[in-house]
Amino acid sequence: MDKVFFLGDDSEQIPLFLQKLGYEVVKTSENISLPEIVARNTLDVIVIDGRVASDVVDLCAFFRSQESTRGVPIVCVAPSDRAAQQRLELLDKLELLPTTFSVGTLASKIATQLRLRKTVGGEVGQGTLAEINAALRDHNARFQKDLEEARSIQQNLLPQKLPKDPRFQLAVSYHPLEQVGGDWYAIDFCKDREELQLHIADVSGHGLPAAFLASMAKLAMVAAERSRPDQILERINYLLSPQLPAGRFMTIGHALYRPDSGELQWARAGHGPALLRRASTRQVTQLMGDGFPVGFVQDATYELIEERLHPGDCIVLFTDGLTEAQNRAMQQFGLENLCAAISQLPDNLHAGEMVGRIVDSFSDFLEDRLLKDDVTLVLLKREL
Repeated sequence: MDKVFFLGDDSEQIPLFLQKLGYEVVKTSENISLPEIVARNTLDVIVIDGRVASDVVDLCAFFRSQESTRGVPIVCVAPSDRAAQQRLELLDKLELLPTTFSVGTLASKIATQLRLRKTVGGEVGQGTLAEINAALRDHNARFQKDLEEARSIQQNLLPQKLPKDPRFQLAVSYHPLEQVGGDWYAIDFCKDREELQLHIADVSGHGLPAAFLASMAKLAMVAAERSRPDQILERINYLLSPQLPAGRFMTIGHALYRPDSGELQWARAGHGPALLRRASTRQVTQLMGDGFPVGFVQDATYELIEERLHPGDCIVLFTDGLTEAQNRAMQQFGLENLCAAISQLPDNLHAGEMVGRIVDSFSDFLEDRLLKDDVTLVLLKREL
């Protein structure tokens, strides 16, 4: 079992989250000094919550000064002090997370650092240079083949075309990375029940495992045989929790829209909020709702949020690859910028044009900086 040393507020959910992922968590103690803890334990990753831990720079410098932790990767939530952030960015093998981050991002960073450390540790110093290069080429070829298969699986999960109806408009922006990620969405219009289902999800991790778990989630959604979003999420979570391996989970947002009345229902499992824009005021409201990500607790329940769309109103669903993307100044696009981009949309735009404007604002903010995660955006606008 990989051992994670956590420094931060023990009352937070991070240590519990790390244990849920299958890690052995070592924490600070009043009775044992920090050097003693380091000496007694063989650590695989160090996680520091810089928002609450004091002297973060000195802490990291201490770990880099110790023989046993000099090469141990550090995942650090950035402190609010910009000068401290800049000093931390100079340290080797340190991943700096923004002050607002998702549990999926934290899990991904830890898993990546562990994988890199084990890969390097297992190959350095073994075989001739030619043999190592040949092995690397072979690994790369197999990796590319796996990525192509994963992308095919992922593409087959997505709707081939969007439902059309004079009472509403739909538009989607889906931008996967070159490597396969865990974003996916589903849109289903049942004319018999006059219900439009909007489903958006983000599976932890990348590659074939993420694509495979996404396919499991879609099958679970079909098998749920429920209509209300909170009940759908409860059933999906109940079906998938026993099947998900340690360290794997997914966040899901689900909306139900009835075009005749404009009635909207929303529930989320650890996902970002849905954003409701009123045409009359251009005000953007965050639709929240409590609920654990799928895979944490099998008998989890989810809060149902109910609203009503009026003609011209729209609802926006997104994955955290959008809000957590950073520009060259290491600033996140964030909910504030996303809400501002949605609020500034002219009312006479088609749903597709609205999505285009939002993506343009996002691209301008990034200043051509490359994405590090999939970005998905789904927009529903009421017409009649």
